[in-house]
Amino acid sequence: MKQLPAPFAIIVLTLTFSYLAAADPAPATSTTDFASGTLPEAWAGLKGEWKVVDGALLGAELESDKHAAVFSIPDPHQDSTISFRFRLDGAKGFHLSYNHAKGHLFRVTVGAGVVSLAMDKDKKDPASKAVPLGKEDFVPKAGEWYTMTCSVEGDTAKVTCGDLTLTGTHAGLVKEKTGYRLVVQGASVAFDDVTFSSKP
Repeated sequence: MKQLPAPFAIIVLTLTFSYLAAADPAPATSTTDFASGTLPEAWAGLKGEWKVVDGALLGAELESDKHAAVFSIPDPHQDSTISFRFRLDGAKGFHLSYNHAKGHLFRVTVGAGVVSLAMDKDKKDPASKAVPLGKEDFVPKAGEWYTMTCSVEGDTAKVTCGDLTLTGTHAGLVKEKTGYRLVVQGASVAFDDVTFSSKP
């Protein structure tokens, strides 16, 4: 078998690695610890009161809104992993919510003594109902920090919250997501060390 001339072999290898890199791009990664006291561009509170205090993002519901506090982190993607620390400071609980272009998609909920994973109902379809995908008992202590991670790959979502793990599968999870939303019910929840990576 004849060997390729060295220069030609180098060109072939370079083109091969370039093709592989283009076919499977590395996930884009973003990390925010709020140490600067400012928010990344495009991150915004949509409802409630949101502010950076002592190097953490605090969210609280406002009674005048008659709606839970909502904070938006835009990141259009198909698959992703997001991780952050949270601390309940009197709130009833909070949601990590994902939307698609036409509305709510799924969410992770901490509250009422549990952490749960569920597909959202379609508000445009009166017959639609939320679909539970997983639930574990979880009673966070006020003032104590916990870590949550949510990964979505194809039709599967995996959530870790403290020492607990939830995994759920649903065909709807393959939809393109618009980003992440933090939803706070009641008094404040603190969030810190937000890191996410995603693939379009």
